[in-house]
Amino acid sequence: MSVTVAADKRFDDNLFEILKERRTLTNFLDTVFGFLKRRTDFYQVAETNASPVGLPKGLAETILRNCYYKWEKYEEPLVVADEASTTKQSTKKKTAKGDNKGGEFSTADSYNGAVQENYSWAQTISDLDVTIKIPEGVKAKQLDVKIEAQSISVRMLQDGGETILAGDFPRKVKPTDAIWSVVGGKLEIHLDKVADVWWDKLLEAESKLDLTKIDCSRPFEELSDEAQAKIEELTWNQERRRQGLPTSEDVVFEDNLKKAWNAEGSPFSGPFDPKSVVRH
Repeated sequence: MSVTVAADKRFDDNLFEILKERRTLTNFLDTVFGFLKRRTDFYQVAETNASPVGLPKGLAETILRNCYYKWEKYEEPLVVADEASTTKQSTKKKTAKGDNKGGEFSTADSYNGAVQENYSWAQTISDLDVTIKIPEGVKAKQLDVKIEAQSISVRMLQDGGETILAGDFPRKVKPTDAIWSVVGGKLEIHLDKVADVWWDKLLEAESKLDLTKIDCSRPFEELSDEAQAKIEELTWNQERRRQGLPTSEDVVFEDNLKKAWNAEGSPFSGPFDPKSVVRH
């Protein structure tokens, strides 16, 4: 059953950029709901039906459910200006993307990767970006893009099914998290690695890279939660020292000292005075 729904596509470009940044639908939705929690009263239950803040109990869930079923039945083809597409398994959803033009590959297209005859690839420790030249005028709906855990295939759906790129990966990727789009005469594919390791080639048929010559630094946001917390603590302590204030170690030391000060058998006496204790 088809349903006529007025699709407001004004924000497609911005939303698609967020999706590319967040990489998976789960992360994308987490960003959206995090925003609703931080910047709106969506999660706040109104004290009364007349309350100007919050929603009546159960209304937030009802709104979400109604939106889901509304768009589940939407059948108008999502084909817009640049025919950008994201893939989740075999489902292809088309949306708009940027306006960069075709031509030769940029330095960013081969960052920590390499340029081949008709494609280039770049990488961080956790993901890959592949840029593929395609025939002029080809749209996303004319391509058959298949991404498996350890292989990739890109071919034309017409013209005898001409293969544009095909090969096996040296390691595994997460095919369900793949995002691809057609922009300015190029096919751009974003892939998440299964393991956080540097690749010395994108496809088995390629020559190996010298991994000692790539930029192995990692952006702060890609570090583990533990590593991020440690860096933030070191930065905070450095700023506290600059201001002449107690660091996190100082705070812990004073807390432990305070507990021991009046404990049975304590060598300390009198009012609590941390300055009377010399730390080694």
